[in-house]
Amino acid sequence: MAAVTGVAIPTLNGVWPEQVELNERHIAEMLNEVAETGVPHCLQLRPGTSQALSMMAEARGMVRQEPEPLMVLEDPVHLDAAQAVGRLNIRQLDPAHASLHAVTAARGFGAPEELFLQLMTPAVVGRPGVRCYIGELDGRAVTTGLGVTLGDFVGIFNIATDPNHRGQGFGAAVTARAVIDGMNDGATWSYLQSSPSGYGVYLRLGFTALEHWNCWVSAT
Repeated sequence: MAAVTGVAIPTLNGVWPEQVELNERHIAEMLNEVAETGVPHCLQLRPGTSQALSMMAEARGMVRQEPEPLMVLEDPVHLDAAQAVGRLNIRQLDPAHASLHAVTAARGFGAPEELFLQLMTPAVVGRPGVRCYIGELDGRAVTTGLGVTLGDFVGIFNIATDPNHRGQGFGAAVTARAVIDGMNDGATWSYLQSSPSGYGVYLRLGFTALEHWNCWVSAT
């Protein structure tokens, strides 16, 4: 799969092959098409993929990043307890308030607000199966997240917590809420791609690492 959101964050544009046995020429053509849009982009490959593709990415000037763990959860046994975090109030946002998610996510990721505002529009939040959450402490937004339910799975994205409020279980709480709502909507399992800082949080929720994908990002 090749995809371009147009948002200038490398991992939001790029090529993600599902298989291990790949045609190098086809992958190169897809990368060329993405690169021609002018946005930062990435190439993510499953473990066991040919070393030739790694060399191709490096020959393009792409920079190798930390492997991205692909994690799955099937048993929600720990999720109810994870939501019970002090005075934190988690609520689902309606599409008109998509900007609150965008601003909170940008603060949590240390990214420019305009990039998340471009990505998380009311039209996106209003799509079927999309649920956007904000976690508030004394009325102030401190954490946020996104769940997307498609068929029998719910994907978890944009889990971010204000740097001044980390280490209190807020990210775990909003993740748990998104997974439970997805399962109540018919999903039987959940997946996400973890950052290094979130890996232990998701393990404690019951996620397991399925694979660690190799990732290269463009130099511009």
